[in-house]
Amino acid sequence: MPLTEETTYWLHHPELGELPAQVLIDCIFALAPNGRILHFHIEEMETENRPNEHHFSPNGDEPAPERSRCQVIPPFVTVFSKRA
Repeated sequence: MPLTEETTYWLHHPELGELPAQVLIDCIFALAPNGRILHFHIEEMETENRPNEHHFSPNGDEPAPERSRCQVIPPFVTVFSKRA
């Protein structure tokens, strides 16, 4: 048994269901079934923590105004296939 468990992230999208997610700084990324990378910010999400898992659900809030300049590059699509 490993000493540390890997944390997984999930986005509960209201139309697309539960999607594997990646978190980078304050950005949450998920891969939609059509191949589009979804990009949200932490202030747009409710968070539920479970053992070794973080679940994000949209809360209806708008991103902060300074997010319009967000230059975070989404992760490679291949990172999503590792858990699919």
